[in-house]
Amino acid sequence: MSPLAKEIIEKLNKEDDARVLGEVLDFYEYLKQKKDKALQKKWTEIDEDEASEDEKKLYQQHKNSNEEVIPLEDLMEELNLNEE
Repeated sequence: MSPLAKEIIEKLNKEDDARVLGEVLDFYEYLKQKKDKALQKKWTEIDEDEASEDEKKLYQQHKNSNEEVIPLEDLMEELNLNEE
């Protein structure tokens, strides 16, 4: 897990206001969906035969990125929000 993710989880774990935690989770889901839609849009715009140099560059950047996506379920479990 990245240091930033650990820091965010630690700060959220100390938060007592359930409304704030809910807003954070809603925003996290919004960002996740926004990135997924942007990625899907890029893939639908790729020609069937030959990819352009920009498309090849974007693909390599995505392939080489070390961005770690934390599943929402794992974040909820870490914050003890999965219990009702």
